[in-house]
Amino acid sequence: MKQSFLLFFSMILAFSLFSQTPETRKKQYNLSNNLAISGYDPVAYFTAKKAIKGKSTYSVTEKSVTYYFSSKENLEAFQKNPSAYEPEYGGWCAYAMGATGEKVPVD
Repeated sequence: MKQSFLLFFSMILAFSLFSQTPETRKKQYNLSNNLAISGYDPVAYFTAKKAIKGKSTYSVTEKSVTYYFSSKENLEAFQKNPSAYEPEYGGWCAYAMGATGEKVPVD
């Protein structure tokens, strides 16, 4: 019983220590004007295969990060599965992070 309690307490402590607050999550993202990926539609990268600027009329805040979309359909697709469309590496340049460990904006 004592071991079960210690295990449970340790798990609760670990979850609380490693969970991200909204402010911590924002610091991990490359937010231009408080927008993810500078206001571009994250779903369009997959569906249209190009960067399309989003509109403020189609916006959603997911885990304290705001995204704009070019259409209602893209907004709904994102809401169904945000993790499929969220930018990798918080929107920072993956090459620079791998090469130097720095957070460099994408171009």
